[in-house]
Amino acid sequence: MTTTSIDTQPQLASFDVSGVWQGGLNTRVEARQFTLVVDEPPAIGGADEGANPIEYVLASLSGCLTVVVRTVAAELSLEVGAVETKASGTLDLRGFLGTADVSPHFQHLDLGITLSTTATPEQLAELQTLVAARCPLLNLIKDAGVDVRETWDVRDA
Repeated sequence: MTTTSIDTQPQLASFDVSGVWQGGLNTRVEARQFTLVVDEPPAIGGADEGANPIEYVLASLSGCLTVVVRTVAAELSLEVGAVETKASGTLDLRGFLGTADVSPHFQHLDLGITLSTTATPEQLAELQTLVAARCPLLNLIKDAGVDVRETWDVRDA
């Protein structure tokens, strides 16, 4: 395992978004120069004009994992080709609806990471450990007590 020195000085980064209700269940969210439309499907009362908030969480997790895999692989001098992610989570809607005393967040989350690499089994184990430790969104979800089931599918580069 690679040893790294511990940086004791905080290096804080702030992230800001703003949202404006557009009617119904639709919100326009601005993040830097990007606009995201958040909506719900008609079955929940929305107009289906954008992904819903839960889908954005899963999309953000997928993007975050890809960034961390690529960053850590580069630090470890590992050749990594394609990276693909799949995330699916299960909610107990009674928490959102207020009909039962259950958490409204994910009950469990299945996470699949597929990558092509020439890494040895030992290098792959180190990559997986560091990714799990350093992915902000994965840790946010795990820290909420969500049962996260990770599956790594590794292919030759």
